[in-house]
Amino acid sequence: MNRLTAILLQVWQLPQNLVGLVFGWFLKGKERHPGLQGIPKSIRLISGDNMQGGISLGNFVYFRKPAYDRLLRHEAGHCRQSRLLGPFYLLVIGLPSLLWALWWHPGRPVPYSWFYTEKWADRLGGVTPRPVQNK
Repeated sequence: MNRLTAILLQVWQLPQNLVGLVFGWFLKGKERHPGLQGIPKSIRLISGDNMQGGISLGNFVYFRKPAYDRLLRHEAGHCRQSRLLGPFYLLVIGLPSLLWALWWHPGRPVPYSWFYTEKWADRLGGVTPRPVQNK
Protein backbone atom coordinates (compact mmCIF):
# COMPACT_ATOMS: atom_id res chain seq x y z
CA MET A 1 0.00 0.00 0.00
CA ASN A 2 1.53 3.31 -0.95
CA ARG A 3 1.99 6.16 1.49
CA LEU A 4 -0.86 8.35 0.13
CA THR A 5 -3.32 5.46 0.32
CA ALA A 6 -2.25 4.72 3.90
CA ILE A 7 -2.75 8.37 4.92
CA LEU A 8 -6.16 8.58 3.25
CA LEU A 9 -7.19 5.32 4.95
CA GLN A 10 -6.18 6.71 8.35
CA VAL A 11 -8.25 9.85 7.75
CA TRP A 12 -11.21 7.75 6.50
CA GLN A 13 -11.13 5.68 9.72
CA LEU A 14 -10.20 8.55 12.04
CA PRO A 15 -13.10 8.29 14.55
CA GLN A 16 -12.57 4.59 15.36
CA ASN A 17 -8.77 4.88 15.22
CA LEU A 18 -8.92 7.66 17.83
CA VAL A 19 -11.25 5.62 20.04
CA GLY A 20 -8.93 2.63 19.56
CA LEU A 21 -5.89 4.66 20.56
CA VAL A 22 -7.61 6.00 23.70
CA PHE A 23 -8.84 2.50 24.56
CA GLY A 24 -5.25 1.27 24.36
CA TRP A 25 -4.13 3.81 26.94
CA PHE A 26 -6.49 2.22 29.47
CA LEU A 27 -5.50 -1.36 28.63
CA LYS A 28 -3.06 -2.74 31.20
CA GLY A 29 -0.32 -5.21 30.39
CA LYS A 30 -0.41 -4.62 26.66
CA GLU A 31 1.84 -6.56 24.39
CA ARG A 32 2.17 -6.26 20.64
CA HIS A 33 2.02 -9.31 18.42
CA PRO A 34 3.14 -9.93 14.87
CA GLY A 35 0.37 -10.23 12.31
CA LEU A 36 -1.05 -13.56 11.27
CA GLN A 37 -1.06 -14.96 7.78
CA GLY A 38 -3.97 -13.43 5.90
CA ILE A 39 -4.28 -10.47 8.29
CA PRO A 40 -2.79 -7.20 6.99
CA LYS A 41 0.28 -5.98 8.86
CA SER A 42 -1.40 -2.58 9.29
CA ILE A 43 -3.78 -4.19 11.81
CA ARG A 44 -2.19 -3.93 15.26
CA LEU A 45 -2.84 -6.96 17.45
CA ILE A 46 -2.59 -6.04 21.15
CA SER A 47 -3.31 -8.30 24.11
CA GLY A 48 -4.24 -7.32 27.63
CA ASP A 49 -4.82 -9.19 30.85
CA ASN A 50 -8.03 -7.31 31.64
CA MET A 51 -9.66 -8.07 28.28
CA GLN A 52 -12.45 -10.53 27.78
CA GLY A 53 -12.84 -11.73 24.20
CA GLY A 54 -11.84 -9.13 21.63
CA ILE A 55 -12.68 -5.68 20.33
CA SER A 56 -11.73 -3.97 17.08
CA LEU A 57 -11.45 -0.23 16.73
CA GLY A 58 -10.09 0.93 13.38
CA ASN A 59 -6.67 -0.64 12.91
CA PHE A 60 -6.44 -1.85 16.51
CA VAL A 61 -7.48 -5.31 17.69
CA TYR A 62 -7.46 -5.81 21.47
CA PHE A 63 -7.85 -9.32 22.88
CA ARG A 64 -7.17 -11.48 25.91
CA LYS A 65 -4.31 -13.95 25.77
CA PRO A 66 -4.30 -16.68 24.82
CA ALA A 67 -6.22 -15.77 21.68
CA TYR A 68 -7.22 -18.31 19.13
CA ASP A 69 -6.97 -17.98 15.38
CA ARG A 70 -10.75 -17.82 14.89
CA LEU A 71 -11.11 -14.82 17.25
CA LEU A 72 -8.26 -12.89 15.64
CA ARG A 73 -9.60 -13.52 12.14
CA HIS A 74 -13.08 -12.45 13.26
CA GLU A 75 -11.67 -9.22 14.72
CA ALA A 76 -9.67 -8.65 11.52
CA GLY A 77 -13.03 -8.90 9.73
CA HIS A 78 -14.27 -6.01 11.88
CA CYS A 79 -11.16 -4.04 10.84
CA ARG A 80 -12.08 -4.65 7.22
CA GLN A 81 -15.60 -3.39 7.96
CA SER A 82 -13.98 -0.26 9.37
CA ARG A 83 -12.03 0.25 6.16
CA LEU A 84 -15.16 -0.15 4.06
CA LEU A 85 -17.48 2.02 6.16
CA GLY A 86 -15.01 4.66 7.37
CA PRO A 87 -16.66 7.24 9.64
CA PHE A 88 -19.95 5.30 9.60
CA TYR A 89 -18.37 2.21 11.20
CA LEU A 90 -19.04 3.16 14.83
CA LEU A 91 -22.77 3.66 14.21
CA VAL A 92 -23.37 0.84 11.73
CA ILE A 93 -21.10 -1.83 13.24
CA GLY A 94 -19.36 -0.69 16.46
CA LEU A 95 -22.32 0.24 18.65
CA PRO A 96 -24.66 -2.58 17.50
CA SER A 97 -21.83 -5.11 17.88
CA LEU A 98 -21.02 -3.88 21.38
CA LEU A 99 -24.68 -4.06 22.44
CA TRP A 100 -24.97 -7.56 20.96
CA ALA A 101 -21.84 -8.69 22.85
CA LEU A 102 -23.24 -7.31 26.11
CA TRP A 103 -26.64 -8.99 25.60
CA TRP A 104 -25.53 -12.35 24.19
CA HIS A 105 -24.24 -15.26 26.28
CA PRO A 106 -23.67 -18.95 25.47
CA GLY A 107 -27.10 -19.95 26.79
CA ARG A 108 -28.94 -17.88 24.16
CA PRO A 109 -30.87 -19.83 21.50
CA VAL A 110 -28.94 -18.19 18.63
CA PRO A 111 -25.19 -18.37 17.98
CA TYR A 112 -23.05 -15.24 18.43
CA SER A 113 -22.38 -15.17 14.69
CA TRP A 114 -26.12 -14.90 13.96
CA PHE A 115 -26.08 -11.09 14.34
CA TYR A 116 -25.39 -9.20 11.09
CA THR A 117 -22.26 -7.42 12.37
CA GLU A 118 -20.69 -10.69 13.48
CA LYS A 119 -21.73 -12.76 10.47
CA TRP A 120 -20.24 -10.16 8.13
CA ALA A 121 -17.03 -9.91 10.21
CA ASP A 122 -16.65 -13.71 10.06
CA ARG A 123 -17.06 -13.64 6.29
CA LEU A 124 -14.59 -10.76 5.80
CA GLY A 125 -12.09 -12.38 8.16
CA GLY A 126 -12.26 -15.78 6.47
CA VAL A 127 -13.71 -17.55 9.50
CA THR A 128 -15.21 -20.90 8.60
CA PRO A 129 -18.68 -21.50 10.06
CA ARG A 130 -18.89 -23.88 13.00
CA PRO A 131 -20.97 -27.01 12.48
CA VAL A 132 -24.47 -26.82 13.95
CA GLN A 133 -24.84 -29.03 17.01
CA ASN A 134 -28.08 -30.95 17.38
CA LYS A 135 -29.45 -31.13 20.90
